[in-house]
Amino acid sequence: MVIRRYWRIAVFAPIVGFLLAAVVAVVMTDGGSGETDFRFWFVVLSMANYGVVGFVIAAAALLGGLATIAMFDRHLVKSPRMRTTLAAFGASAGVVLLSVVVAVLLSMLDDGAYTGITIAFGLVFGVAAAVVAAVMVHFAEWQSR
Repeated sequence: MVIRRYWRIAVFAPIVGFLLAAVVAVVMTDGGSGETDFRFWFVVLSMANYGVVGFVIAAAALLGGLATIAMFDRHLVKSPRMRTTLAAFGASAGVVLLSVVVAVLLSMLDDGAYTGITIAFGLVFGVAAAVVAAVMVHFAEWQSR
């Protein structure tokens, strides 16, 4: 039942993550100087790189949100507001868990200087993932009524 109601989110969440990260790449690399051709390819490569990171973050948020809804409201009997809250919390937890795993891997590779900032970025991206997940689940609940 969870999959039947939220299949659109499962399809579009990684795409939205890719596109949001690609927009961030454009904003961050737009101020570069140099030749136009070089700048164009630099922006395209940055969009691809950031997009892949956004895709992975969106996948972690998707798994966290769906897992939280499946654990606490398996038969979808609670209110839509509760499911929206659960999805937002789960998406944030999924992204933070991903950042903790990456931080642990970095510290195991003797690159412990970046563990703190990795978790900090995970917290920030977790908040963004929670907002996007809440909007998407709210829209899915509105469509199912």
